[in-house]
Amino acid sequence: MALIRSKSRQVIPATIALMLTGLFFSRALLSVGMFTFILASLLSEPFSVQYRTFLKTPFRWSMSVLFFIPFLTILWSDNKQHWLEIMADKLPLLAVPFCSLALARISDRDNRRLLIFFMVIAMVSMSRTIWQFALNASEITDAYLKAKVLTVDMGNDHVRYGWVLGLSFSWVLHLLLKDDGLIASKDRNWMITYLFFTAIFLHLLASKTGLACLWLSVAIAIAFNIRRSVAKWMVLFSMVLPLASWWIMPTLRNRLRFVWWDFQHYSRGGYTEGLSDTPRILSIRAGGQIVMKHPLTGTGFGDLRAAINQWYTEHAPYLQSYEQLLPSNEFVLHAAAAGIPGTVIFCFAVCYPLFLRGHRRVYGWISMHALALIGFLYEIGLETQYGIFVYTMMCCYAFHLIQKETENPSDPVNIT
Repeated sequence: MALIRSKSRQVIPATIALMLTGLFFSRALLSVGMFTFILASLLSEPFSVQYRTFLKTPFRWSMSVLFFIPFLTILWSDNKQHWLEIMADKLPLLAVPFCSLALARISDRDNRRLLIFFMVIAMVSMSRTIWQFALNASEITDAYLKAKVLTVDMGNDHVRYGWVLGLSFSWVLHLLLKDDGLIASKDRNWMITYLFFTAIFLHLLASKTGLACLWLSVAIAIAFNIRRSVAKWMVLFSMVLPLASWWIMPTLRNRLRFVWWDFQHYSRGGYTEGLSDTPRILSIRAGGQIVMKHPLTGTGFGDLRAAINQWYTEHAPYLQSYEQLLPSNEFVLHAAAAGIPGTVIFCFAVCYPLFLRGHRRVYGWISMHALALIGFLYEIGLETQYGIFVYTMMCCYAFHLIQKETENPSDPVNIT
């Protein structure tokens, strides 16, 4: 058994690399990587040790609450088949926090290799999109005036794609700002290159989510380092890059022009199929009205889709089927599906990490969670495979990395 545990620990970094590759290039590979990571993690330590540590670590069991909120709605969901499909997607919200003790076992050398690996494949992915733009710049630029954006990896999910890049930008910036003297010069050069490459790419892509994450992470970094000289350089960066991007990147100019036109358009009650944010606004309105009908229990996660479709049939029949969205806000969605009590518990689960002793003083931790919360306000990041993977792995991996630095006694990971 000791040999199995030893071998399982050795393959865990490889399973993470597999998941990162799948994140960008293959949904199936991501699923395989997630399965092998969970299996290897469970085999790497005695189950009793993992169970006790899980219960003793408030952060980890608070993460699992995000699984149990929709899980308990089976009691009042009529559509059990749809509920089961939803829970299959949400299983990592329980499994990853439970078995994430394995992340604390990863050596500093392997953590460094995984960081470099991620930066390389992320830049390869971004370069593929840049090459696509270079081949047909004029047509793509014009398409930005019609709500289109560049095709990206991750199944062309540019919302989650921008979120991943924004979160990675925040974490790499955190590592550089630590200034503990432990980062080798060549690694520092890699990190600086990645930050500039990502910042420029996000302005070329002009995804609202990506840009919001980028500049929020920079603003938080400035606030955390306001007394350091580096804050002046970040302020200068914040002033120069947007202005330079406006003049250099036509995609950004056209995107901003479209967003302004779109805002005026739907503010006057206008609607144009495929060219408006009206479906997002209507989805939140639909969710709010469902909450008013079922304030205590919601519809149940299994029946939310049917309730939303019924609302669209009655109030917005002009929307096409692909525009009939679930509430584009995680808080509203949970209120509609699990009731107001479920939303209160959800708010506790996603906000609790911001108050962890030791972690709450770390820029990278606060920034990553702030970006997640901002995303939850206008997207449903925990209802998709990509969003669930990014959020759970981001939180658990960052928790253990910072845990090693702060040695936070309130959230033990000591397995001896």
